[in-house]
Amino acid sequence: MNAVLAATPVQARLDAEGRILHADEALLTLQANAGGDPRGPLAIPALAALVRLVQRLRIPISRSVEVAQGEADISMWVQLRPDGEGYALAIADWQTRTPRDLPSDVTALRPQANADSEAGWAWQVDAHLRFRQAGPAVDALGHESPRAGDPLTAYFLLDAANGDGAPMPLVEALALRAPFRDQSARLRADPAIVYHLSGEPLFDTSGGLMGYRGNAVRMDATSAASAAPEPETAQAGVINMFGPDLGRRLDQALRQPLGRIIANASTISGQLEGPLRQDYANYAADIALAGRHLLELVDDLADLQAIERPGFTTAKEEVDLADMARRAAGLLNVKANAARVRIQTPPLGETAPARAEYRRVLQILVNLIGNAVRHSPEGSTIWVRVDEEDGRAIAVVADQGGGIAPEDHERIFERFERLGLSGGEGSGLGLYISRRLARAMDGDIVVDSALGQGARFMLNLPAWRGG
Repeated sequence: MNAVLAATPVQARLDAEGRILHADEALLTLQANAGGDPRGPLAIPALAALVRLVQRLRIPISRSVEVAQGEADISMWVQLRPDGEGYALAIADWQTRTPRDLPSDVTALRPQANADSEAGWAWQVDAHLRFRQAGPAVDALGHESPRAGDPLTAYFLLDAANGDGAPMPLVEALALRAPFRDQSARLRADPAIVYHLSGEPLFDTSGGLMGYRGNAVRMDATSAASAAPEPETAQAGVINMFGPDLGRRLDQALRQPLGRIIANASTISGQLEGPLRQDYANYAADIALAGRHLLELVDDLADLQAIERPGFTTAKEEVDLADMARRAAGLLNVKANAARVRIQTPPLGETAPARAEYRRVLQILVNLIGNAVRHSPEGSTIWVRVDEEDGRAIAVVADQGGGIAPEDHERIFERFERLGLSGGEGSGLGLYISRRLARAMDGDIVVDSALGQGARFMLNLPAWRGG
């Protein structure tokens, strides 16, 4: 990974509406690459979201931001503060580097088998709003499809809500790490083609934003079907108490206020705007942590509804369990270090190709390793190993915790089972969802453990044979 560091800070001045009054050339180049006007509102989504946050809070904010420019990532430290009738923006530590996870040969997006709705096509972007996946319906668009690594803002020109200059729903949502609906967007290659975008955020286990997934509906096509709720048969289980639109109602009722709570509490606990009594800072950190826990619960309940819907399927693509294990452990390193637990992953170069869905496998491994961290004593080690046997790719997560009695081996995979946990730890849904996802991918999860002997969770999936 090659890094280029800007020698001097990049500066800009914005008016009260967030439009650029003047800016250094580096920022104007980034603005142009994102399809923005050099004298218009910031079109770089991460920076536009920060402007919206400062406009809302009316306080200076400093934070690390990452944006995409072509096939490169740019990391920067952004300082934005109200200044008279506008805002002063300064960017320090501007570093440009080639991302590790973006292929040098940018190819067409790999289809995601189950994500398209009856109207429109499904998409998924990373935290920099670069396309990662698109559903099978892109093959019938009648115009050029997005390609892996393309910024969403290079493929679409985002319109202000209702065309009246109001905040863009996507930018507003990005500032709050919340879902959005009905973001009007025109195809840059043909501005006569208009889409409405809707999406929901994806988070890692520490509450960090991993990206967005959603649906794009072409407005000159018949879209009445998208407004009608999909009929569903009655489903067994506690999820029916909330009705078939649980995910939508949770999004509306919880995600936006939780996003605000987490953002504000994180700003306070980080003491970014000056010294604060340590007990107050600790209290704010506790609030942010509780907010992230609630967001995890919202995600779990939404996943629970999805996997119990009739006809739920997953994509069939090549994934490397060894690479996925290293990525999952990387997401949990901060949590493990805080618990004084070491995670030992498969060595670089070791592979275990499997046929499964990338994001679902990552979700499972994050859950298994996260559980191991939660149950491991200080100074212990968690081992993550991979293997291949009888046409199956296997990932094993082993810890040195208190172990699980044989009579509880199946019980721990039941819904809302929180064996050995108390207080705010866990929702009791992680293992249930993980096993359901593994079985949906023609695999399974089993446990080998006894009291006082730690636990070994084994994820097995069909080995990838090519084709």
